[in-house]
Amino acid sequence: MAAVLIGAAASAAAQSWPTKPIRLIVPFGPGSTADIIARTIAPSFTRDFGQQVTIENRPGAAGTIGGAEAARAAPDGHTLVLGTVASHGIGTIMMANVPFDPVRDFQPITLITNAPNLIAVHASLPVKTLPELVALARKDPSLNYTSSGTATTTHLAGEAIWARSGVKVTHVPYKSVNQAITDFIGGHIPIMVYAIPALRPFIDSGKVRPLAVTSLRRVPSLKDVPTVAETMIPGFDSTAWFGIMAPAGTPRAIIDRLHKSVLGAMDTPELRQQFAAQGLEPVGMGPDEFAAFIKADLLRWREVIAKTGVKAE
Repeated sequence: MAAVLIGAAASAAAQSWPTKPIRLIVPFGPGSTADIIARTIAPSFTRDFGQQVTIENRPGAAGTIGGAEAARAAPDGHTLVLGTVASHGIGTIMMANVPFDPVRDFQPITLITNAPNLIAVHASLPVKTLPELVALARKDPSLNYTSSGTATTTHLAGEAIWARSGVKVTHVPYKSVNQAITDFIGGHIPIMVYAIPALRPFIDSGKVRPLAVTSLRRVPSLKDVPTVAETMIPGFDSTAWFGIMAPAGTPRAIIDRLHKSVLGAMDTPELRQQFAAQGLEPVGMGPDEFAAFIKADLLRWREVIAKTGVKAE
């Protein structure tokens, strides 16, 4: 009888949800790829559930600051997080004293998209291909680069490329990826490894020159940009994932309603076109499949980190 009563109470709560605005935590700064994806998806929640969605940027420590904030929230469906391979994967492995477990403390809702990373240079740097960049790095050991932050896929992708090429390029970490982009566009940092959406406007304006994408296949929206695999390192593949999660214990009925809402948004021609233009691959993976994916991905990145020897800065 107790179990029946608890189940009935949970069902009633799910039916009345949401009773207030939904808080969507983004563990990276404004203008980041995670921020862009969150703001693309959020309107579907407002449309489907009749509540405003507040985007709350909580950058720092490879996304684990925002992840920790979400883990502490009440599991009532009113706080969500735009989880990423950094905040709920690599960062939890590499950063010290992370106050949450990415598997135990979260209920995955849906994996929204996979995003290839891009190796780009400031337009003032006299290189047009990745081999030319590596050749310049051999001559100039003072070259540096930035990324979305310490212990992220972009950081690891950069380190893997330099290590495999036998050159040293120094990583410059920033607390906010928005600060990193600003210094990159301003020419203070000559190289950046990051996802396409946030850099695309600067590529189109000519301020940034794309050299290679880190996925196995070329990105249709940048079809003239080769892959790292075809230019220098056969088989090289490094992409980032982005998904919606809730604190562990959030009622399954709410999780399923959120998943359905995201799928509905992703099925619209407008969003598919927007994702394609930014080099993003829509996924829409369900809660259980997403949970299994996260566990497997953590194992994969532990192996990558061990091989590259990258440490948190």
